[in-house]
Amino acid sequence: MRTPIGVVVAAGLAAIGLGFWLSSATQSATEISSVPTPTTVSQISISEIHNQAHLEFLPVQHIEDQSLVAAPR
Repeated sequence: MRTPIGVVVAAGLAAIGLGFWLSSATQSATEISSVPTPTTVSQISISEIHNQAHLEFLPVQHIEDQSLVAAPR
């Protein structure tokens, strides 16, 4: 009976995840509970972000108008 490859891959990924989880559990409580200092985020408005985008460098696809116009007879 052949084992589906997906089952084998899932079992391997589960084993790797379990290994990482067990290795992280060996850290000391002070390392886990330490809170990093908050970093300040620069405030920028939507219009400033829009002005920073250089639209002249974006590729433009020219589409030829091939529409048909039906004239009544």
